[in-house]
This record gives sequence, structure tokens and C-alpha cells, in this order.
Amino acid sequence: MSNLKIAIGIASQGKIHTKTAYSVIETVRLNKQIEFLPIFRYGGYIAENKAKIVEIAQNCLCSHVFFVDHDMKFEPYVLPKLLSYDKDIIGAMYNYRYLPIEPMVKYLKEDGEWTSKIEESAIKKIPDEIFEVGATGGGMLLVKLSVFDKLKRPYFPMEQDEIGNRITTEDSGFYLKAQEKGFKVWCDPTLNIKHEGLYEY
Repeated sequence: MSNLKIAIGIASQGKIHTKTAYSVIETVRLNKQIEFLPIFRYGGYIAENKAKIVEIAQNCLCSHVFFVDHDMKFEPYVLPKLLSYDKDIIGAMYNYRYLPIEPMVKYLKEDGEWTSKIEESAIKKIPDEIFEVGATGGGMLLVKLSVFDKLKRPYFPMEQDEIGNRITTEDSGFYLKAQEKGFKVWCDPTLNIKHEGLYEY
């Protein structure tokens, strides 16, 4: 891993959770074989913050960007584990921040369409190893910078319906653009990521 330079990109609206900060600090402290570039971008529009993170990472010649949302709790081994798979795009599974618990994943149907229902998917149950998905939560996501060389801006497009409801998030917009260029999106369900709120989801 000596030739890696990882941008840790945290896009927020101004604050990050204490447990998120601790997770990032420990990841840097305990993975001395990796060169890190922490990038914090604050602002009201997360898609713009993430695009700026990518731009900074590219200018600093990073090999990957590790997107971390402001409310994630994770162990220091998570990043090395994701790196070990050598995938262009891979996320660590975590849950939505509501009850009942539901993974933040869009599974793939037999025809390649997305579904939030595991019973409608091609796999029928979550495996104990990485698997291909339509989309996964972008709050714990490792992407090779070379992916963005193949994409046109904006990298994180969003869509709304006719009355203004958001129908495509910035993360889903990114996955759709990447998949159009032939990239696959992978998810690791084994890493015990916690989504911080009043409760750890």
C-alpha cells in the first residue's frame, strides 16, 4: 500500500459527530503505511462539497477518495479492508437512520434494475461477502480517482419530480453515471458501520 495516497473527504453542512472525528483520527493513526490527505468541505449543498473534494484530490494526485459522512462510526480496519478488494467503487454497508433498521442499499434485480427490497433482488438475501449493487450509501465509500477521469461533470447530479420532491440523490446520480460508463458498484456488508443519530443505526 506504499504507493497509495488516500483523500479522506468529509462533506458536511458545518459539523461532524465526535465519533466520526475519532474514527477518522484512528484510521489515520493506525494505518501509517498509507499517505492521507484529509479534505473537509462545509456548505449547504453536499453534492457541491463532494465535487470540490474530488477536484482537490485530483489536484493533489491522490489515488483514491474515501468519502465519509459527518455521522458515521467505523473501525480503523475498514479502509484497508475496502482497499484490499481493489474495486473501482466500493462502499461499506450501513443502515438508514430510522427504525425499523433497513440497509441503505439498492439491490440489483435479474434485469439489472434497482430495488430496495431484498426479496425482489437477484440475490434474495444479503451475503457474507462483497456483492454488486445498484447503489449503496455514499457516506462510507471508496472510489478510485481514475473513475472520475471517465465521467463528465457534474459528478453528483440530483433530480426532482414536477412538484420538487427529490427522486435521485447525489450519490445515486454518481452511481448511475459511473454504471453508464461500465463501472460496477460493490458493497461490503461485513464491516459493522454505524450511522450516528440519537441511536446507532
